[in-house]
Amino acid sequence: MKDPKANLELFKEFGINGYESMRSLAEINLRTWEQLLEKQMNAFGLLVDTGIEQLSVSSKTSDPKELLSSQIALSKTFGESLAGSSRDAVNLATQASNEYRSWLESGISTFNSKVKAAADEVMKS
Repeated sequence: MKDPKANLELFKEFGINGYESMRSLAEINLRTWEQLLEKQMNAFGLLVDTGIEQLSVSSKTSDPKELLSSQIALSKTFGESLAGSSRDAVNLATQASNEYRSWLESGISTFNSKVKAAADEVMKS
């Protein structure tokens, strides 16, 4: 690769590939962030709804046994919903991990193929 033009083309190609790789990473980050934020907002909404329901039950019930059974039922429902949200978040994290791994493997593969092609070209010279 004694040709300056070929060297510049190689650098240009590395730059383009680097830009495309970073853009792809940014898309993965944004998508993951949006999904995590949605999960957080759903969990917060669940907490607020449960608090409102608890206040409603407390104000409408004067019998301690009925109040206790209502709060137990409410706590059970809240716990089950929260556990489901937690499972969804873990699945999201696993999905994001797989996307990051795929992105990294693709980047390494592209880089290795470009370096090998450049090395082969140098060896021909």
